[in-house]
Amino acid sequence: MKMGNFQPILLGILSLIFTSPDCTPITYGVELEKERAAEAANILDHVLQDGYENVRTEDKFSVLYLNPPYDDGFAERVETSFLRRLTNQSTNVLLKGALLIFCIPQYVLEDAALLLATRFSNIKVYRFTDENYPVFKQVVVFAQFHRPDPDERKKTAKYLRDIAQLGPEVLPSLDTEDGITFSINPSPEPVQLFRAGKLRIEELTKDIETSPLFQTVQEWFLPSSSRNAELKNPVLPLKPTHYAIAIAAGAVGGNMGNHLLVGVTKKIEETSDKFDEDGKKTGEVTIKHFKSIVRVFTREGVFDLE
Repeated sequence: MKMGNFQPILLGILSLIFTSPDCTPITYGVELEKERAAEAANILDHVLQDGYENVRTEDKFSVLYLNPPYDDGFAERVETSFLRRLTNQSTNVLLKGALLIFCIPQYVLEDAALLLATRFSNIKVYRFTDENYPVFKQVVVFAQFHRPDPDERKKTAKYLRDIAQLGPEVLPSLDTEDGITFSINPSPEPVQLFRAGKLRIEELTKDIETSPLFQTVQEWFLPSSSRNAELKNPVLPLKPTHYAIAIAAGAVGGNMGNHLLVGVTKKIEETSDKFDEDGKKTGEVTIKHFKSIVRVFTREGVFDLE
């Protein structure tokens, strides 16, 4: 079995390979376990530490290497659930004609037969080498992502179910030279979205820096005439009264380390007596006005400085 001059990286649970029009491979990986994800990052171009079901990406990948957990699920094998989600219409990651490299135990072909036969064509199955097969009885399914005709689908499903019940002797080993070659179709467009489910701070920072919306808002609030302006020193040093007015007006931040200053505007009513020319009280006069003060918040209490 041959794959031309291309050698996929078989590491982790899920590896995706995008092939550009000039046939330059760019590798993407998804791994939930932290240490394995770090190891994969030393080999692959892009790695996400997350569950495969949370990954947000596009259907532009030329190769899918899938080595899912080997276990029974609620309704079907976990291996089949992985493949089903990654090739569903709404969550598919593959180009039409992309190459699948599916690593599973041989007996799991019974459960995966219908899904593989329905969504893939040109299916070939190889077993692990004699040295490695006995551990998990693993086989590798090579297939192209392309819906087959009904005759091929029926024939493939039966073939996969049959070999699921047999031993390793019915399958060629991975190191067998049988002249079979698998071709890989390059993607006409680059992968633009490859993100984990949970928003990460570094991703958000990068998005904000490159967002055209952010640049537009910056233009609105920072005109070019003032964007490069520098604040000059005042002609004379500010006096305490000046600082108090600036703080009371809210123009200066009031975090002073061990206490906090904020500006507060209070409504003041001052009442005075009204007298006639003979000095007799004839009534009262009430004057209303607003007064700015500085309110100090400390551990000992709150104080108003007027």
